[in-house]
Amino acid sequence: MPYQRGDIVEVNLGMPPDGKVLNHPVVIISNDDVFIDDDCYLVVMLTSQEYGDRYTFEITDDMLAQASNKSYSEARCHLVTYVLPSHIVSARVRNKIRRQYVDALV
Repeated sequence: MPYQRGDIVEVNLGMPPDGKVLNHPVVIISNDDVFIDDDCYLVVMLTSQEYGDRYTFEITDDMLAQASNKSYSEARCHLVTYVLPSHIVSARVRNKIRRQYVDALV
């Protein structure tokens, strides 16, 4: 699997409510078996907008492999989807969420 669980990558993502496609960061929450079986990744959308609602999972710098360049980040727990490898904008992994925090997010 080219990307691993916890990797933060940028993808072309249809955004609610209008479905407009934008490049957006996501965190991969699936494991190798999903990629091997279905050639896709299960992801959760990330944002630097502060919603602070019931769908918020705040991402702090101590959860990341490297400090973020954003002052705030959260996973939007209700925006879970699958993406194909072709949806990933850049081969570069932007960052990585440490395993225990990916487990907590899931």
